[in-house]
Amino acid sequence: MKPLILASTSVYRSELLQRLGLPFDMVPPNYEEKPDKALAPSALALKHALGKAREVAFKNPDRIVIGSDQVAEVEGEILGKPYTVDNAVAQLEMMSGRAVNFHTGVALVVNEREAAAVDTFTAKLRVLSKGEIESYVMRESPLDCAGSFKVEGLGIALMEELAGRDFTSLVGLPLITLNKLLISFGVNPLTGV
Repeated sequence: MKPLILASTSVYRSELLQRLGLPFDMVPPNYEEKPDKALAPSALALKHALGKAREVAFKNPDRIVIGSDQVAEVEGEILGKPYTVDNAVAQLEMMSGRAVNFHTGVALVVNEREAAAVDTFTAKLRVLSKGEIESYVMRESPLDCAGSFKVEGLGIALMEELAGRDFTSLVGLPLITLNKLLISFGVNPLTGV
């Protein structure tokens, strides 16, 4: 079997995919994630996951390409990556005491064959003080994370409740869903074939 291709440069997705014990290469997709207000957040995550996988698969025939994308939203308002401390603090203040839905799309593409799915995970933040928020942002610097937190790190201290089928979807690559898709493509992580 040729190594899988992860259409991403995300350290978080790479670390998650390594858990399945399958060889893979990482190839950055040349795909622009354009906002589309006509699509629901889950549909947007699916569209971007497929777009990334298709773009890389086109240049790598006969290889199974994995694309993934995550869209975070609070009551329909999409949250981007903050990129600055001020934006991260503002985002966390807005989310304090509220539920954030993380829609993570995953797609497999090889030649003309495609399969994709979306997994949604909800994180409810507890009511946070400005001091707690500022301390968290300075300590963990979650500037490259939609929602401005890393639940796999100190961000867990921001939480009141986590709910969903697959915790890994919250980090950026839903491994339960990906495993099912891989098996449907003839790749079983448990047997290596």
